[in-house]
Amino acid sequence: MTPAEDEARAQAAVARFHPRNTVFTRALTRLVVATSRWVMTRRNRLEVTGLERFESVRARTARAGRGLLTFSNHVSLLDDPLLVANFVDPRDYEEIRWVAADALNFFGDGLRGVVFSAGRCVPVVRGWGESQPGMAFLRDRLQAGDWVHIFPEGGRTREPGAWLRRPFKAGIGRLLDETRPVALGLYHHGMAGVLPIGARVPSRGHAVTVRFGEPAWCDEAFIARCAPGAPDAPARWAALAGWAESTLAGLEAETRGPRP
Repeated sequence: MTPAEDEARAQAAVARFHPRNTVFTRALTRLVVATSRWVMTRRNRLEVTGLERFESVRARTARAGRGLLTFSNHVSLLDDPLLVANFVDPRDYEEIRWVAADALNFFGDGLRGVVFSAGRCVPVVRGWGESQPGMAFLRDRLQAGDWVHIFPEGGRTREPGAWLRRPFKAGIGRLLDETRPVALGLYHHGMAGVLPIGARVPSRGHAVTVRFGEPAWCDEAFIARCAPGAPDAPARWAALAGWAESTLAGLEAETRGPRP
């Protein structure tokens, strides 16, 4: 396939994004959440540490109308919704997270466009950078006080043992810098067994661990600490992406021990 054909496919995928709050989208979301919880808690074993931090900060940001940006490592094609579904109340559709999703995987045809738009997935295209429409949409949602989840590695890790893929992409730094949300990292381990790369159906009998970190209130002082002396916006974004990387690396070490 030529570069022009790749570009046309990507543009067509992005054009299939049509988020709506309807009876259909609410019903479909409840079904996906229920199925995801069944997969993770009945067919597998899920242990979550620090969930109370997420619940507390989610309630506080919702009351204050402030954006919440959660971020995590990315191991399987369905880390979201399989994991994130366990942290949401699907009865309130407007409170469900928006999540960055690979445009070609999740919006590659009309049916997927309908399904994943209903699930508040936002198409992003690898190689289009942090200024692309999907990232701008997520920025707008954070500024409106919504909850957004992203995978700052920029794709599923291919590291042996499913360790973090580094360095992180600058997109998370730009979101932190331009929207000043509350940021909360979480690290998970075990999804490589539930849904290995190449698999489409989750397996059973695996133990999955999730660990939430501490929330960071991204104000001027936070930006100054993370990016001291940054000469311009791209330098700030890179420094803030480095903060996110260090945050998840610390959670990885707490969850799994030293990296070999």
